[in-house]
Amino acid sequence: MSISDLALMPVLGLPLVAVLGILLFLCICTTASIAALKKRQKIQIPFTWHYRFAGLSILLSVVHGILGLSIYAGF
Repeated sequence: MSISDLALMPVLGLPLVAVLGILLFLCICTTASIAALKKRQKIQIPFTWHYRFAGLSILLSVVHGILGLSIYAGF
């Protein structure tokens, strides 16, 4: 099984790379929301959650990028 086969593996009816893209978008939106709401003092979430979601977003973006490129590069 190659990486491109893994990227195109169906999960919930969508390719894995698409599901990771949706999760990445939600993580980025959550990261931005935590920062914006914390700045306006609307929420009482510790700011460390912003860093955790930012790290998760970076990890998901790397995996999403590798899977996306593997489809075109064929590895």
